[in-house]
Amino acid sequence: MESMSTAKMGRFGNPDNLTPFLDSIANNGYSFDNIYSAGTHTYNGIFSTLFSYPALFTKHPMKGVEIPKYHGIGSVLKKHGYSTVYFTTHDDQFDNVGGFLRGNDYEQVISQQDYPSEKVESTLGVPDDYLFEFAVPKLNELHRKNKPFFAAMMTASDHGPYVIPEYFTPKSKEEKKQIVEYADWSIKKLITLAQQQPWFDNTLFVFIADHGAFMDAKFDVPLSYNHVPLIIYAPALIKTPKAFKNFGGQLDVFPTLMNLVSLPYTNYTLGVDLFTHRRPYAYFCNDDKLGVINNEYLFIYRKNSNSSLYKYNETSVTDYIKLLPQLADSMKNYAFSQMQTAQYLIENKKLD
Repeated sequence: MESMSTAKMGRFGNPDNLTPFLDSIANNGYSFDNIYSAGTHTYNGIFSTLFSYPALFTKHPMKGVEIPKYHGIGSVLKKHGYSTVYFTTHDDQFDNVGGFLRGNDYEQVISQQDYPSEKVESTLGVPDDYLFEFAVPKLNELHRKNKPFFAAMMTASDHGPYVIPEYFTPKSKEEKKQIVEYADWSIKKLITLAQQQPWFDNTLFVFIADHGAFMDAKFDVPLSYNHVPLIIYAPALIKTPKAFKNFGGQLDVFPTLMNLVSLPYTNYTLGVDLFTHRRPYAYFCNDDKLGVINNEYLFIYRKNSNSSLYKYNETSVTDYIKLLPQLADSMKNYAFSQMQTAQYLIENKKLD
């Protein structure tokens, strides 16, 4: 979900009732409430969610002369007989997403060129709700092959230039709030359409943002830019809804889902199963900065200046790094060890 920060959701304290549907399915599924996006760019979110590798500062993981072969969720499920498809609202060559995914076992990439031209509203292609309207018949085609399918979808409406369709009536007066309402309404449309299909009861619907949005300026690594929802919704399969408070990131989505589908696989990634593993910290990049977080503290590493350690729930911004150097070192070393491991594996093509 484009730019869906937890700060926009009622579940996390937003008073404006912008996301009533997301809030409702979070209450009726598995909601992981301490999840952080790998970076602050869409390509970070797509890459880390589908392939379970972290963001490495400003490095663009999907651009390059050679497309490396990762052992991500698409490849694993394809080996188990799944059809694999990726949907985007706009040009699939943006950030080289289409080429990268085709080179990593996505059999179809549906993008702007596949939609009727009259449905294209802006440089971001079609609106979110039309993306879902178009996708459901495509998923029905895959279902008729008598094999399971894995579909990834990237929304875009909550990104400028904002286009709010005339047939949607928001309650808010501010455009930035209206577009969040529309994004939430569109997700409700997806579920409403899916409920009418024969595959609905046997499908896991997984919602996560590519990144959050700048909604606070307390720290130079704004938490609203990286704190994102992770919701797994499957009313016929999840009988006991639960909120999970352990820390994790986009790179943990793949191993966590493999727990639920109960298929054998080898995890060659930096992700962990959030049902069975407890990370001491979550870590995330903001281009030339790195954030590491636990229940109380936020450590910020800056490439071009000193590091800091904050109690992020306090109203004051006091730097505790000189008082708690061992904690700061532990947080830094945890993140750096994982990022350096990822860099080594990528550079030496040890990805499977």
